[in-house]
Amino acid sequence: MRPSSTLILLMFAISIAGSLFDLPLWPAALLSWLATLRLGNRLPRASKQQALCLGGAGVVFWVIALGRGTPNSLLTALVINQPLLMMFAGVSFLSMATPIENPATGPRKGSLLGTILGVHLFGAAINLSVLFLFGDRMQRDGKLTRRQAMVLGRAFPAAAAWSPFFVAMGVALTYAPGLEFMSLLPWGLACAALLLILVTLDVLRVSGDFSGYPIEARTLVLPIILAVSVIGLHQWQPSLSILLIISIVSPFFALLLTPASERRERLGRQLNDGLPRLAPQFALFLAAGVLSSGLAALLASWSQSPVLPFEHFGHVHAWLALGIIVALAFAGVHPLVGITTLAPLLTSLSPDPTLLGMVFLMGWALGTGSSPLSGSNLAICVRYNVKARDMLRWNVPYAILGWLACGLVFAAHARWG
Repeated sequence: MRPSSTLILLMFAISIAGSLFDLPLWPAALLSWLATLRLGNRLPRASKQQALCLGGAGVVFWVIALGRGTPNSLLTALVINQPLLMMFAGVSFLSMATPIENPATGPRKGSLLGTILGVHLFGAAINLSVLFLFGDRMQRDGKLTRRQAMVLGRAFPAAAAWSPFFVAMGVALTYAPGLEFMSLLPWGLACAALLLILVTLDVLRVSGDFSGYPIEARTLVLPIILAVSVIGLHQWQPSLSILLIISIVSPFFALLLTPASERRERLGRQLNDGLPRLAPQFALFLAAGVLSSGLAALLASWSQSPVLPFEHFGHVHAWLALGIIVALAFAGVHPLVGITTLAPLLTSLSPDPTLLGMVFLMGWALGTGSSPLSGSNLAICVRYNVKARDMLRWNVPYAILGWLACGLVFAAHARWG
Protein backbone atom coordinates (compact mmCIF):
# COMPACT_ATOMS: atom_id res chain seq x y z
CA MET A 1 0.00 0.00 0.00
CA ARG A 2 1.27 3.48 -0.87
CA PRO A 3 2.51 5.75 1.96
CA SER A 4 -0.18 8.34 1.19
CA SER A 5 -2.85 5.63 1.35
CA THR A 6 -1.47 4.50 4.71
CA LEU A 7 -1.67 8.06 6.05
CA ILE A 8 -5.28 8.44 4.92
CA LEU A 9 -6.26 5.04 6.29
CA LEU A 10 -4.67 5.87 9.65
CA MET A 11 -6.40 9.24 9.63
CA PHE A 12 -9.71 7.50 9.00
CA ALA A 13 -9.24 5.02 11.85
CA ILE A 14 -8.06 7.66 14.34
CA SER A 15 -10.91 9.99 13.36
CA ILE A 16 -13.51 7.28 14.03
CA ALA A 17 -11.89 6.38 17.36
CA GLY A 18 -11.67 10.04 18.36
CA SER A 19 -15.31 10.67 17.44
CA LEU A 20 -16.53 7.53 19.25
CA PHE A 21 -14.61 8.16 22.48
CA ASP A 22 -14.62 11.97 22.44
CA LEU A 23 -10.85 12.25 21.95
CA PRO A 24 -9.02 15.20 20.33
CA LEU A 25 -9.09 15.15 16.53
CA TRP A 26 -5.86 17.04 15.96
CA PRO A 27 -3.73 13.85 15.52
CA ALA A 28 -6.06 12.75 12.71
CA ALA A 29 -6.03 16.27 11.26
CA LEU A 30 -2.23 16.24 11.17
CA LEU A 31 -2.35 13.03 9.15
CA SER A 32 -4.83 14.67 6.74
CA TRP A 33 -2.47 17.58 6.19
CA LEU A 34 0.54 15.29 5.78
CA ALA A 35 -1.25 13.09 3.26
CA THR A 36 -2.41 16.11 1.27
CA LEU A 37 1.05 17.69 1.24
CA ARG A 38 2.59 14.39 0.16
CA LEU A 39 0.11 14.19 -2.73
CA GLY A 40 0.55 17.86 -3.63
CA ASN A 41 2.45 17.09 -6.83
CA ARG A 42 -0.56 15.09 -8.07
CA LEU A 43 -2.99 17.97 -7.66
CA PRO A 44 -4.34 19.53 -10.87
CA ARG A 45 -3.09 23.06 -11.40
CA ALA A 46 -6.55 24.55 -10.82
CA SER A 47 -6.88 22.69 -7.51
CA LYS A 48 -3.50 23.96 -6.35
CA GLN A 49 -4.35 27.54 -7.22
CA GLN A 50 -7.75 27.36 -5.55
CA ALA A 51 -6.36 25.80 -2.38
CA LEU A 52 -3.54 28.36 -2.18
CA CYS A 53 -5.93 31.28 -2.67
CA LEU A 54 -8.39 30.03 -0.05
CA GLY A 55 -5.71 29.05 2.43
CA GLY A 56 -3.80 32.28 1.86
CA ALA A 57 -6.90 34.38 2.52
CA GLY A 58 -7.55 32.34 5.66
CA VAL A 59 -4.00 32.93 6.92
CA VAL A 60 -4.44 36.69 6.43
CA PHE A 61 -7.69 36.58 8.39
CA TRP A 62 -5.99 34.64 11.19
CA VAL A 63 -3.03 37.05 11.39
CA ILE A 64 -5.37 40.02 11.73
CA ALA A 65 -7.64 38.18 14.18
CA LEU A 66 -4.74 37.11 16.41
CA GLY A 67 -3.40 40.66 16.34
CA ARG A 68 -6.78 41.85 17.56
CA GLY A 69 -6.82 39.28 20.38
CA THR A 70 -9.49 36.93 19.05
CA PRO A 71 -10.77 34.41 21.62
CA ASN A 72 -10.84 31.65 19.00
CA SER A 73 -8.18 28.95 19.10
CA LEU A 74 -5.80 28.64 16.17
CA LEU A 75 -6.23 24.86 16.46
CA THR A 76 -9.67 25.34 14.90
CA ALA A 77 -8.05 25.98 11.54
CA LEU A 78 -6.47 22.54 11.71
CA VAL A 79 -9.46 20.46 12.81
CA ILE A 80 -12.66 22.26 11.74
CA ASN A 81 -13.21 20.11 8.64
CA GLN A 82 -11.67 16.89 9.98
CA PRO A 83 -15.06 15.14 10.41
CA LEU A 84 -15.76 15.92 6.74
CA LEU A 85 -12.47 14.35 5.66
CA MET A 86 -13.30 11.29 7.76
CA MET A 87 -16.62 11.07 5.93
CA PHE A 88 -14.92 11.62 2.56
CA ALA A 89 -12.58 8.69 3.16
CA GLY A 90 -15.39 6.41 4.32
CA VAL A 91 -17.78 7.23 1.49
CA SER A 92 -15.03 6.70 -1.11
CA PHE A 93 -15.24 2.95 -0.40
CA LEU A 94 -18.79 2.87 -1.79
CA SER A 95 -17.45 3.01 -5.34
CA MET A 96 -16.36 -0.61 -4.80
CA ALA A 97 -19.99 -1.74 -4.72
CA THR A 98 -20.89 -0.88 -8.32
CA PRO A 99 -22.64 -3.90 -9.88
CA ILE A 100 -20.97 -6.06 -12.55
CA GLU A 101 -22.29 -5.34 -16.02
CA ASN A 102 -24.23 -8.21 -17.55
CA PRO A 103 -23.29 -8.51 -21.27
CA ALA A 104 -26.65 -10.11 -21.98
CA THR A 105 -28.41 -6.84 -21.15
CA GLY A 106 -26.18 -4.76 -23.42
CA PRO A 107 -28.68 -3.98 -26.21
CA ARG A 108 -31.48 -2.97 -23.81
CA LYS A 109 -32.34 0.70 -23.47
CA GLY A 110 -33.48 2.27 -20.26
CA SER A 111 -36.41 4.65 -20.01
CA LEU A 112 -36.06 8.35 -19.29
CA LEU A 113 -37.82 8.16 -15.93
CA GLY A 114 -35.93 5.04 -14.89
CA THR A 115 -32.61 6.63 -15.79
CA ILE A 116 -33.38 9.85 -13.90
CA LEU A 117 -34.45 8.00 -10.77
CA GLY A 118 -31.62 5.49 -11.10
CA VAL A 119 -28.80 8.01 -11.43
CA HIS A 120 -30.33 10.05 -8.61
CA LEU A 121 -30.83 7.21 -6.11
CA PHE A 122 -27.71 5.22 -6.95
CA GLY A 123 -25.69 8.44 -7.14
CA ALA A 124 -26.95 9.33 -3.67
CA ALA A 125 -24.88 6.38 -2.44
CA ILE A 126 -21.78 6.10 -4.63
CA ASN A 127 -21.55 9.78 -5.63
CA LEU A 128 -19.41 10.71 -8.66
CA SER A 129 -18.79 7.11 -9.75
CA VAL A 130 -22.41 6.91 -10.92
CA LEU A 131 -21.70 9.29 -13.80
CA PHE A 132 -19.19 6.91 -15.32
CA LEU A 133 -21.25 3.81 -14.52
CA PHE A 134 -24.27 5.24 -16.34
CA GLY A 135 -22.44 7.37 -18.89
CA ASP A 136 -20.23 4.57 -20.21
CA ARG A 137 -23.31 2.42 -20.78
CA MET A 138 -25.34 5.21 -22.44
CA GLN A 139 -22.68 6.77 -24.70
CA ARG A 140 -22.36 6.14 -28.42
CA ASP A 141 -18.89 6.49 -29.96
CA GLY A 142 -17.67 8.21 -26.79
CA LYS A 143 -20.39 10.87 -26.86
CA LEU A 144 -23.56 11.68 -24.97
CA THR A 145 -26.52 13.43 -26.52
CA ARG A 146 -27.87 16.68 -25.10
CA ARG A 147 -30.71 14.86 -23.38
CA GLN A 148 -28.39 12.29 -21.81
CA ALA A 149 -25.95 14.95 -20.59
CA MET A 150 -28.80 16.95 -19.06
CA VAL A 151 -30.07 13.90 -17.16
CA LEU A 152 -26.70 12.83 -15.78
CA GLY A 153 -25.45 16.35 -15.05
CA ARG A 154 -28.56 17.42 -13.13
CA ALA A 155 -30.28 14.37 -11.64
CA PHE A 156 -27.15 13.16 -9.87
CA PRO A 157 -26.22 16.42 -8.04
CA ALA A 158 -29.86 16.92 -7.01
CA ALA A 159 -29.28 14.14 -4.46
CA ALA A 160 -27.06 16.56 -2.54
CA ALA A 161 -30.29 18.16 -1.27
CA TRP A 162 -31.02 15.15 0.97
CA SER A 163 -28.49 12.30 0.75
CA PRO A 164 -26.44 11.75 3.92
CA PHE A 165 -23.72 10.22 1.71
CA PHE A 166 -23.02 13.46 -0.14
CA VAL A 167 -20.30 15.51 1.49
CA ALA A 168 -22.74 18.41 1.16
CA MET A 169 -24.68 16.96 4.08
CA GLY A 170 -21.52 16.86 6.15
CA VAL A 171 -20.82 20.49 5.28
CA ALA A 172 -24.36 21.51 6.27
CA LEU A 173 -24.13 19.64 9.59
CA THR A 174 -20.75 21.26 10.27
CA TYR A 175 -21.56 24.85 9.33
CA ALA A 176 -25.18 25.08 10.53
CA PRO A 177 -24.89 24.64 14.31
CA GLY A 178 -27.74 22.66 15.83
CA LEU A 179 -28.91 21.18 12.54
CA GLU A 180 -30.75 17.84 12.85
CA PHE A 181 -30.65 15.46 9.90
CA MET A 182 -34.18 14.15 10.38
CA SER A 183 -35.61 17.69 10.54
CA LEU A 184 -33.85 18.56 7.31
CA LEU A 185 -34.61 15.36 5.39
CA PRO A 186 -38.24 16.06 4.27
CA TRP A 187 -37.33 19.51 2.94
CA GLY A 188 -34.32 18.13 1.11
CA LEU A 189 -36.46 15.43 -0.47
CA ALA A 190 -39.02 18.06 -1.53
CA CYS A 191 -36.29 20.13 -3.15
CA ALA A 192 -34.85 17.09 -4.96
CA ALA A 193 -38.32 16.10 -6.21
CA LEU A 194 -38.91 19.55 -7.71
CA LEU A 195 -35.48 19.59 -9.34
CA LEU A 196 -36.07 16.13 -10.85
CA ILE A 197 -39.44 17.29 -12.20
CA LEU A 198 -37.70 20.25 -13.85
CA VAL A 199 -35.08 17.92 -15.34
CA THR A 200 -37.79 15.63 -16.73
CA LEU A 201 -39.81 18.47 -18.27
CA ASP A 202 -36.71 20.06 -19.77
CA VAL A 203 -35.52 16.79 -21.32
CA LEU A 204 -38.99 16.08 -22.73
CA ARG A 205 -38.94 19.52 -24.34
CA VAL A 206 -35.81 18.62 -26.32
CA SER A 207 -36.43 16.55 -29.43
CA GLY A 208 -34.61 13.32 -30.19
CA ASP A 209 -34.37 9.73 -29.03
CA PHE A 210 -33.26 8.86 -25.52
CA SER A 211 -31.10 5.83 -24.83
CA GLY A 212 -31.03 5.43 -21.06
CA TYR A 213 -29.62 3.07 -18.47
CA PRO A 214 -31.60 -0.15 -17.91
CA ILE A 215 -32.36 -0.11 -14.20
CA GLU A 216 -32.61 -3.41 -12.36
CA ALA A 217 -33.82 -4.01 -8.81
CA ARG A 218 -30.35 -5.05 -7.64
CA THR A 219 -29.01 -1.66 -8.68
CA LEU A 220 -31.01 0.06 -5.94
CA VAL A 221 -30.17 -2.39 -3.15
CA LEU A 222 -27.13 -0.36 -2.08
CA PRO A 223 -28.78 3.08 -1.67
CA ILE A 224 -31.82 1.60 0.06
CA ILE A 225 -29.76 -0.41 2.57
CA LEU A 226 -27.49 2.54 3.26
CA ALA A 227 -30.33 4.99 3.82
CA VAL A 228 -32.23 2.60 6.12
CA SER A 229 -29.10 1.76 8.11
CA VAL A 230 -28.11 5.40 8.65
CA ILE A 231 -31.60 6.48 9.71
CA GLY A 232 -32.05 3.39 11.89
CA LEU A 233 -28.70 3.78 13.66
CA HIS A 234 -29.31 7.49 14.21
CA GLN A 235 -32.70 6.78 15.77
CA TRP A 236 -31.23 4.01 17.92
CA GLN A 237 -28.15 5.99 19.00
CA PRO A 238 -28.97 9.70 18.58
CA SER A 239 -25.76 10.62 20.40
CA LEU A 240 -23.75 9.40 17.39
CA SER A 241 -23.33 12.06 14.75
CA ILE A 242 -24.55 11.44 11.22
CA LEU A 243 -21.00 11.95 9.91
CA LEU A 244 -19.69 9.24 12.22
CA ILE A 245 -22.46 6.80 11.33
CA ILE A 246 -21.88 7.32 7.61
CA SER A 247 -18.13 6.88 8.03
CA ILE A 248 -18.64 3.56 9.81
CA VAL A 249 -21.37 1.99 7.68
CA SER A 250 -20.01 2.99 4.26
CA PRO A 251 -16.90 0.74 4.17
CA PHE A 252 -18.81 -2.08 5.90
CA PHE A 253 -21.65 -2.20 3.36
CA ALA A 254 -19.28 -1.51 0.49
CA LEU A 255 -17.35 -4.68 1.31
CA LEU A 256 -20.54 -6.61 1.99
CA LEU A 257 -22.19 -5.65 -1.32
CA THR A 258 -19.12 -5.79 -3.56
CA PRO A 259 -19.37 -8.78 -5.92
CA ALA A 260 -17.48 -11.60 -4.20
CA SER A 261 -15.52 -12.49 -7.33
CA GLU A 262 -14.00 -8.99 -7.44
CA ARG A 263 -13.85 -8.08 -3.76
CA ARG A 264 -10.09 -8.53 -3.30
CA GLU A 265 -9.25 -6.77 -6.54
CA ARG A 266 -11.55 -3.82 -5.90
CA LEU A 267 -10.35 -3.39 -2.31
CA GLY A 268 -6.75 -3.34 -3.47
CA ARG A 269 -7.62 -0.78 -6.14
CA GLN A 270 -9.42 1.37 -3.58
CA LEU A 271 -6.52 1.30 -1.13
CA ASN A 272 -3.80 1.93 -3.70
CA ASP A 273 -5.56 4.29 -6.11
CA GLY A 274 -8.93 5.35 -4.68
CA LEU A 275 -7.66 6.91 -1.45
CA PRO A 276 -4.88 8.98 -3.11
CA ARG A 277 -7.44 10.29 -5.62
CA LEU A 278 -9.06 12.14 -2.72
CA ALA A 279 -6.16 14.63 -2.71
CA PRO A 280 -7.95 17.46 -4.63
CA GLN A 281 -10.99 17.24 -2.34
CA PHE A 282 -8.78 17.08 0.75
CA ALA A 283 -6.84 20.17 -0.38
CA LEU A 284 -10.05 22.10 -1.05
CA PHE A 285 -11.64 21.22 2.29
CA LEU A 286 -8.51 21.85 4.34
CA ALA A 287 -8.01 25.25 2.70
CA ALA A 288 -11.68 26.11 3.09
CA GLY A 289 -11.40 25.23 6.77
CA VAL A 290 -8.56 27.72 7.20
CA LEU A 291 -10.61 30.37 5.40
CA SER A 292 -13.82 29.80 7.35
CA SER A 293 -12.13 29.52 10.75
CA GLY A 294 -10.04 32.62 9.99
CA LEU A 295 -13.13 34.62 9.07
CA ALA A 296 -14.93 33.39 12.20
CA ALA A 297 -11.91 34.34 14.32
CA LEU A 298 -11.81 37.79 12.76
CA LEU A 299 -15.51 38.34 13.44
CA ALA A 300 -15.04 37.15 17.03
CA SER A 301 -12.31 39.74 17.56
CA TRP A 302 -14.90 42.55 17.34
CA SER A 303 -16.78 43.41 20.50
CA GLN A 304 -19.89 43.80 18.35
CA SER A 305 -20.92 41.71 15.37
CA PRO A 306 -20.35 43.35 11.98
CA VAL A 307 -23.32 45.28 10.66
CA LEU A 308 -25.35 43.30 8.12
CA PRO A 309 -28.17 44.77 6.02
CA PHE A 310 -30.64 42.68 8.05
CA GLU A 311 -30.94 41.68 11.71
CA HIS A 312 -32.95 38.49 11.22
CA PHE A 313 -32.24 35.67 8.77
CA GLY A 314 -35.62 34.78 7.32
CA HIS A 315 -36.87 32.75 4.38
CA VAL A 316 -36.50 35.55 1.84
CA HIS A 317 -32.91 36.07 2.96
CA ALA A 318 -32.34 32.32 2.65
CA TRP A 319 -33.66 32.36 -0.90
CA LEU A 320 -31.40 35.29 -1.82
CA ALA A 321 -28.40 33.60 -0.19
CA LEU A 322 -29.15 30.52 -2.28
CA GLY A 323 -29.09 32.68 -5.40
CA ILE A 324 -25.67 34.02 -4.42
CA ILE A 325 -24.22 30.52 -3.98
CA VAL A 326 -25.61 29.39 -7.36
CA ALA A 327 -24.41 32.55 -9.13
CA LEU A 328 -20.93 32.08 -7.67
CA ALA A 329 -20.96 28.47 -8.89
CA PHE A 330 -21.39 29.73 -12.46
CA ALA A 331 -18.31 31.90 -11.93
CA GLY A 332 -16.32 28.80 -10.99
CA VAL A 333 -16.53 29.25 -7.21
CA HIS A 334 -17.28 25.88 -5.59
CA PRO A 335 -20.42 25.89 -3.40
CA LEU A 336 -18.19 24.87 -0.49
CA VAL A 337 -16.41 28.22 -0.73
CA GLY A 338 -19.69 30.13 -0.82
CA ILE A 339 -20.98 28.16 2.16
CA THR A 340 -17.85 28.51 4.29
CA THR A 341 -17.73 32.23 3.57
CA LEU A 342 -21.40 32.92 4.31
CA ALA A 343 -21.63 30.64 7.36
CA PRO A 344 -19.62 32.77 9.84
CA LEU A 345 -21.61 35.85 8.83
CA LEU A 346 -25.04 34.23 9.00
CA THR A 347 -24.52 32.22 12.18
CA SER A 348 -23.94 35.50 14.03
CA LEU A 349 -27.68 36.09 13.54
CA SER A 350 -28.61 32.80 15.29
CA PRO A 351 -30.67 31.54 12.32
CA ASP A 352 -32.98 28.55 12.27
CA PRO A 353 -30.51 25.63 11.77
CA THR A 354 -32.89 23.79 9.43
CA LEU A 355 -33.36 26.87 7.26
CA LEU A 356 -29.61 27.48 7.07
CA GLY A 357 -29.00 23.82 6.26
CA MET A 358 -31.57 24.01 3.47
CA VAL A 359 -29.68 26.94 1.93
CA PHE A 360 -26.40 25.05 2.00
CA LEU A 361 -27.78 21.79 0.56
CA MET A 362 -29.91 23.47 -2.11
CA GLY A 363 -26.95 25.62 -3.10
CA TRP A 364 -24.81 22.51 -3.51
CA ALA A 365 -27.49 20.59 -5.42
CA LEU A 366 -28.42 23.40 -7.79
CA GLY A 367 -24.99 24.99 -8.08
CA THR A 368 -23.13 21.79 -9.01
CA GLY A 369 -26.02 20.59 -11.17
CA SER A 370 -26.26 23.73 -13.28
CA SER A 371 -22.76 25.21 -13.44
CA PRO A 372 -20.66 23.90 -16.36
CA LEU A 373 -17.60 24.50 -14.17
CA SER A 374 -18.64 22.08 -11.41
CA GLY A 375 -16.62 18.92 -11.00
CA SER A 376 -19.43 16.61 -12.10
CA ASN A 377 -20.33 18.60 -15.22
CA LEU A 378 -16.69 19.06 -16.17
CA ALA A 379 -16.26 15.28 -15.88
CA ILE A 380 -19.17 14.80 -18.30
CA CYS A 381 -17.77 17.37 -20.74
CA VAL A 382 -14.28 15.88 -20.77
CA ARG A 383 -15.20 12.19 -20.80
CA TYR A 384 -18.15 12.31 -23.18
CA ASN A 385 -17.19 15.06 -25.62
CA VAL A 386 -19.77 17.64 -24.50
CA LYS A 387 -18.85 21.28 -25.07
CA ALA A 388 -18.78 23.41 -21.92
CA ARG A 389 -20.39 26.35 -23.72
CA ASP A 390 -23.29 24.11 -24.73
CA MET A 391 -23.63 22.95 -21.12
CA LEU A 392 -23.74 26.61 -20.05
CA ARG A 393 -26.42 27.46 -22.62
CA TRP A 394 -28.57 24.47 -21.65
CA ASN A 395 -28.28 25.00 -17.88
CA VAL A 396 -28.88 28.72 -17.34
CA PRO A 397 -32.69 28.34 -17.64
CA TYR A 398 -32.54 25.30 -15.36
CA ALA A 399 -30.62 27.29 -12.73
CA ILE A 400 -33.18 30.09 -12.77
CA LEU A 401 -36.19 27.76 -12.65
CA GLY A 402 -34.49 25.63 -10.00
CA TRP A 403 -33.91 28.73 -7.87
CA LEU A 404 -37.59 29.62 -8.19
CA ALA A 405 -38.59 26.05 -7.32
CA CYS A 406 -36.42 26.16 -4.21
CA GLY A 407 -38.27 29.33 -3.30
CA LEU A 408 -41.43 27.24 -3.13
CA VAL A 409 -39.76 24.91 -0.62
CA PHE A 410 -38.68 27.90 1.47
CA ALA A 411 -42.26 29.23 1.36
CA ALA A 412 -43.60 25.84 2.47
CA HIS A 413 -41.09 25.73 5.32
CA ALA A 414 -42.09 29.25 6.38
CA ARG A 415 -45.69 28.09 6.67
CA TRP A 416 -45.41 24.54 7.97
CA GLY A 417 -41.79 24.16 9.11
